[in-house]
Amino acid sequence: MYRQIFLMFLIIIIRFSYVYCGSCHIRGKAKSKEADCSSRGFSTVPTNLPVDIKKLDLSRNLIVNLTAEVFIRYRTLQIIILDENRISHLEENTFGGLEKLEKLSMFGNNLDLNASYQKNVFSPLVSLNTLNISRNINKTNGKKVFYPFFGKLHNLSILAVDLSINPVFRMSGLKRLTKLNTLFFDFCYLDKMTNKTFFYMPETIANITFTGCTIKSVAEANFLRPFPSLHSLQLKRVCVDYDSALRILYPFENKTMNEIKFKEVNPGYCDGSVRSPNAVIITANMMKYLQNICVRKLSMIKNGIVDFKPKSLLFYHHPECFKEIEFSGNRFSIMNGFKTMELICLIRKVSNLFKFQFSGLLGSIPYSESGFNRYPISNKQIKSSIKVTVPFPQNLKKLVLRNFVGFQETIPHIPIHFRNISSLSHLDLSNFRMKYFPEILFNGTNNLRYTDLSGIDSILYSGRKSIPFLQKTNTMILKQARLGLTFKRGKKIFNLVPSVTNLDISYNHLWFVPNDAFNSNSNLCKLNMGYNLFSEIPIAVMTLSKLSHLTLVHNSLQTINSTLRNWFDMQNKRLKTNMTLSLVGNVFKCTCENSDFILWLFHTKIIFDKKNIAFKCSLVNGTITNTRKVYEEFHQLFSHCKSEIWLRVGVCLLVGFVAFTLPIAIVVNFRWRIVYCIYRTFKMVVEKDMKSKFRYDIYLSCADDCLGWVKNILIQKLENSWENVCVYRGSRYSSWKYSS
Repeated sequence: MYRQIFLMFLIIIIRFSYVYCGSCHIRGKAKSKEADCSSRGFSTVPTNLPVDIKKLDLSRNLIVNLTAEVFIRYRTLQIIILDENRISHLEENTFGGLEKLEKLSMFGNNLDLNASYQKNVFSPLVSLNTLNISRNINKTNGKKVFYPFFGKLHNLSILAVDLSINPVFRMSGLKRLTKLNTLFFDFCYLDKMTNKTFFYMPETIANITFTGCTIKSVAEANFLRPFPSLHSLQLKRVCVDYDSALRILYPFENKTMNEIKFKEVNPGYCDGSVRSPNAVIITANMMKYLQNICVRKLSMIKNGIVDFKPKSLLFYHHPECFKEIEFSGNRFSIMNGFKTMELICLIRKVSNLFKFQFSGLLGSIPYSESGFNRYPISNKQIKSSIKVTVPFPQNLKKLVLRNFVGFQETIPHIPIHFRNISSLSHLDLSNFRMKYFPEILFNGTNNLRYTDLSGIDSILYSGRKSIPFLQKTNTMILKQARLGLTFKRGKKIFNLVPSVTNLDISYNHLWFVPNDAFNSNSNLCKLNMGYNLFSEIPIAVMTLSKLSHLTLVHNSLQTINSTLRNWFDMQNKRLKTNMTLSLVGNVFKCTCENSDFILWLFHTKIIFDKKNIAFKCSLVNGTITNTRKVYEEFHQLFSHCKSEIWLRVGVCLLVGFVAFTLPIAIVVNFRWRIVYCIYRTFKMVVEKDMKSKFRYDIYLSCADDCLGWVKNILIQKLENSWENVCVYRGSRYSSWKYSS
């Protein structure tokens, strides 16, 4: 008995200590035990957690101060997250006892670099490799900011910190850190890029990211010289002249870099109420340092570039180094004059390029409406005499031309031949605005497996019997392609991609799909029909024998009928893996008519996008709830449904009984009259058909004792009837004719 009581007591202790621990949630076991105490309203570090936890998440609480040795109880901690609290002060030995800590994040607090960090506050963290204390500076007054001492964090490799307007790193000890290779500068208030800014930084830095800086003066060329090992440079939302941004690349001439990324690098993003980039024209002098760098990945995104001069943007001394090039969100063209020739020359030299992305072209060259272009020969003559061949880098695998406008207006309507296209497997032409869909031909093997034609009117190509470069496409994206209009006109489109296994037709405002729409797509496994207007699942999906993933999120579905439910269950049995059905964003009807559907949701083996199957549904009174709650209260909500059915059955039986017995009762009660009426009617019909004629209208045979009644009563009633009457008495006949 005592043993049972002891076991029950032990279970209670384990229950409350390892699952709840106050208001924290404990996950994992042994070496992976984690304590999730986020968004719990703590003002201090909880002390009732398991001592062997490896990760402690205290983000989004109300902690202001961290006292000395506040984590001493949890010596096995490897990760501490204190993001988005109100921490403004750290004691000198705050992190005492945390020799095993590997990651510390205090992102988004009120830590002042000059006042909040006591000397040697980070010294106990000898195993720390990641430290994030960024987004703590809310304002700057231009004074010198002395960064805390990091000199004893010999294993530190990643440091995320704010960059003040006048930073001083001399006493930070960063130069001692031989393993530090990555710097993230967030909340960047730096206004000058001088040669001495990073003088006390270690030479081991390989990756630097600047975010949100506002540089008011011209950047000095040796700004990044303290980082001779730099391989990755990213500038995001940095308000600086583009000329200055390119100038800081000077120390890396004739060196190799993995990535150079300039995103939203333009002073216009920080000026005025409308934050938009100033117009930038790239010149050869601006690009002279970048052109001499062997860079593998080059990205220039939303920098306000409107044009470029010869031997600038498309001219490089080490083009064979390129693996990825991205020019997105700008406003320059590459399809006119010298630019086309420079592009072709670059294409022939970038032998290792596997991804090219160019998007954001807003301008276009007007095409003559008269049917002739600016050349002296007509379009028809051009079509018959010119063959357009476009060379491709031999290793190009991914080509992205999004939001592209104006290209086809510079060439006639003729087939385009792509050369050396065998490596291309990914083609993205989304929002490629065009008035006609060009005929594209490949020279070589077609290995294209992914195609995105979103934003292109499907009417432009739906009438074609075949598009060669789409024949082997496995993944097809057709968002915002006006498919509804194509279906309305009775045109087929999916027969153009017979090999497709993954099809996305979301965002098309579809409310119906023809029943034979997918007859040519026997290999289709994944179908996305989300964000449309379907009130019921199209029957066309039942023709897809290999369908395993169906997405119908954010439509107008209210139920799934029994036919489709049975098909889904059968499909689930045919497949080796369970079928997946995504229904989030629909509001189903939780009524008696749909009660079978509610039960099916919880009894089927199909996998839904919500694991708890809590989809929105509307009750009879209009209340919005979810299918999980309805299922749990199923008997209470739908107990009256069967009684209603039996009531209907009873009413039907009563009506049937009345309808059956009433005619029988009438026949029984008036049987003689009915017989007489039938006889009389029959007789009149027979007489009419036989055209019989009689001398007398009334014939009466009577005995002598009835003769008085006949004379005195009957004959008086017949006086005005105009009937001929014959009375037979014994062997005598008497006849009268009475009339008025």
